[in-house]
Amino acid sequence: MPKRVRMLAEIIGGKCTGCRLCEQVCPTVAITMRKRRPEEIGPGKLIAVMQDAECYNAQACLEICPDEAIVMHELEEPFDVGVDMDAVDMDAVNDLCAKAGYPAGREICYCTTTKSGEIAAAILAGADSPEKVSLMTGARTGCLELCHQPILQLLHAAGHTEMKRNPKTGFQWYGRSAFLSDHVQADGTLPKEIIEHFDVYQPQRELLDMARASQARSK
Repeated sequence: MPKRVRMLAEIIGGKCTGCRLCEQVCPTVAITMRKRRPEEIGPGKLIAVMQDAECYNAQACLEICPDEAIVMHELEEPFDVGVDMDAVDMDAVNDLCAKAGYPAGREICYCTTTKSGEIAAAILAGADSPEKVSLMTGARTGCLELCHQPILQLLHAAGHTEMKRNPKTGFQWYGRSAFLSDHVQADGTLPKEIIEHFDVYQPQRELLDMARASQARSK
C-alpha cells in the first residue's frame, strides 16, 4: 500500500549548528551537509540542506535535532510513494519472498502498511539498499526500526549482502540478524545442538511453520 506523504521538513538555517544528527538518522538520505556561506548568518561552519523530493515525512530529523532547527510544513499537494504491483512479475516477487522467508502478502512495515511483496518488487526493480527501498516504497520512514531487519533479509536473499552505511556515520545498523533458516542442514533438519539448546521454543516445529508460510506464496 502506498504511503501518502503529507508533510515536508524544513531546515531553519539561522539555528542549524551543523551537528550532523539529522543527516545521520534520515532513512531516505534527504539531508546533506555543506559549508555555511559568508552571507548565511548562524552558528557552526556547516549547515544542513534538505532535498525536498526525497523527504518522506519520517520526522526522525525533527525528533533528534537539539537546536529546534527543523520544522514540518503541510504540503499543499500530498503525494503517494509506492510500487505499482500490477506492473511487476509476481512469480519473481513470490520467489524472492519465499527465499527470504516472508510471504508476499505479509505486512512488514507497520507504520506504512507496506507488504513483503512490495519490498521485493522494489528490490527486483533495482533497489539495492535500505535507503533505495525506502525511496521506492515509503517503508522504513515511520519508526525506522521494526521493518529494518525484514528489509535486510529480503535484500540479502536477492544477493545484496555488502551494504555500507549511508551516510558513513549514520545510526542505522546494517548487520543482518541470524535467522533460524540459516542453520538448516542439507536434509532439511536443524542441528541437534540447536534443537536441544532452544528446546523450549520448539525450533523444528517453528522451521516447519516457516516453510509452510513461505510455500503459501501469499499475494
